[in-house]
Amino acid sequence: MNYRFQRTLFVCLLAALPASLMALSNGPVPARTGAAVDGGLSCTACHRINAMAPEGGATANMDARGSFRVEAGPYTPGVKQTIRIVLSHPEARRWGFQITARLVSDETKPGGKFTPAEGYRVVCGGGAPEGNCGANPEFVDHVRETTFAGQGNGASWTLEWTPPATGSGEVVFYAAGNAANNNNNNQGDFIYTTNTKIAEAAPCNLTTTPAVTTVLNGASFRNSGFALNTMLSIGGTGFQAPGTSKTASATDIVGNKFPTALSCVAVEIDGKQAPITYVDASQINVQAPTTVALGDVAVRVILNPGTSNERRSAPFTIKMDDVAPALFRFLPTPCVAAIFPNTGVLAADPALVPNSVKPKVGEIVSIFATGLGVSEPVYQSGEITPGNMAPRARDQVQVEFNGVVMNASDILYVGLTPGSITGLWQINLRVPTTATPGRDNPITLRMGSLTSQPGVFLPIQ
Repeated sequence: MNYRFQRTLFVCLLAALPASLMALSNGPVPARTGAAVDGGLSCTACHRINAMAPEGGATANMDARGSFRVEAGPYTPGVKQTIRIVLSHPEARRWGFQITARLVSDETKPGGKFTPAEGYRVVCGGGAPEGNCGANPEFVDHVRETTFAGQGNGASWTLEWTPPATGSGEVVFYAAGNAANNNNNNQGDFIYTTNTKIAEAAPCNLTTTPAVTTVLNGASFRNSGFALNTMLSIGGTGFQAPGTSKTASATDIVGNKFPTALSCVAVEIDGKQAPITYVDASQINVQAPTTVALGDVAVRVILNPGTSNERRSAPFTIKMDDVAPALFRFLPTPCVAAIFPNTGVLAADPALVPNSVKPKVGEIVSIFATGLGVSEPVYQSGEITPGNMAPRARDQVQVEFNGVVMNASDILYVGLTPGSITGLWQINLRVPTTATPGRDNPITLRMGSLTSQPGVFLPIQ
């Protein structure tokens, strides 16, 4: 079995206007998403000048330092899902957005319905009253509280959206965002527009009954070592049609979280849905949920989840602990998965791992693990660790190098890997003087009485 994981991204939008236009901090007028069907207007109609604008006004997307996007995956007709909007800019200090959903086959028609919620408002096209749009297009805006005044770098908004009926075809989201400077006027702001198309998901009609035959730790590939947030690999039969596989991609990652259903497959651990990173006919890679009970728990694979044709495997029992340290390797070698953090070059034996370099005593390397429990601050299973954050391990982790416990001064970081799923931990260490040059040095993680698997090495020049 071969563990796979995906990295990911983020997106959002819009902000405040001049003192004379402060009402717009509760959202712009409708039809300002840049959609051609609505006249192509965006927030540049009011925010006319930014720091890079030519004389006479600004255009959308003219400052490449910012980014703006809508995150949404393929939809199941009538099944509510989460839409995430993300906006960033290095200079902005207030944020806002407007979004609309349309049918690609006829963009004058709404593509589903947004759920009104605190922090947002749903206004209607065609002059229909707010919150009762009927067949008129909907426009969702920020309100004053969700412009995040004073917040730097970026902002994001999460909306609930109910897709249209079966057979509606593709849906397109048009959105505009304002990365504003929080100066209470419409000068110096950066406007962005985007559009994102999603398709109706293929109906789930898997006909096999799945069977779980083994559950392994996703790093050690041993049938023990299961803990909160740990990466797991489930083996069995009937998970997909033979020869079919699916790795979670950017379109599957919504709301900065990996999906709990992938290619018509779901997994429950202790009755809680587990984030999935990969599935094929005989293997599923998942992350154990953050909130599972300790002790014996049941693992089940579910095909066609949430449908009348749902098919469940018999339960498979595993024992959960709060921690279960395990090291990733460059498979099939015994070399620990390691890189030089400043360059990303692989740190291993080049005779076993192509394009790698053996580290020297005193050099800094990053090694990767799973099963180190929960972080501080806490991130939930399936989430993507923000790239600008460094959540550390809550519980103590010792590193034994060449049979000797490393000095704390040589352990520079033990925490979640920025930009990756929260089941992937990173340990930055300085190769200690206790290392034996010219040999493969064993490396072990210890948390209380529990240790990572034996037979994992870091070769040293």
